[in-house]
Amino acid sequence: MSSAAWRESIWRTFETQFNLPTLSDCVILVTGAAAEGEGDQEEPEKAKIFVHKVVLSLHSPVLGKQLISGQDTRQELDLSYTEKDVERFSEFLQCMYDNGSSITNENVDSLLGLARKYQVRWLQMRC
Repeated sequence: MSSAAWRESIWRTFETQFNLPTLSDCVILVTGAAAEGEGDQEEPEKAKIFVHKVVLSLHSPVLGKQLISGQDTRQELDLSYTEKDVERFSEFLQCMYDNGSSITNENVDSLLGLARKYQVRWLQMRC
């Protein structure tokens, strides 16, 4: 198997592991910004995203540092993030598993902003 084919098979394997609780070793809790409007305050959107520390730390020095600083003996590490859009943050994390194949015209600007914030250099260049 050529090295290019091997890399492609690794990416396909990672792609299938995004947000699966079975083998993940980290849960990221994401809270979206509360909806602004008249009258009743809506609850902010919340999501649990199951990820792997090694994948995130390989792609993002910012996330890697946060994962290392929160190191403990538990199998799961809960990290909380507040982002404007929960769906976009989930897509950002997914890019680390699918090599950016989930980038679209609709999400490219927000992915670029998140890539800058979390210092994911290759994703900045792809966007």
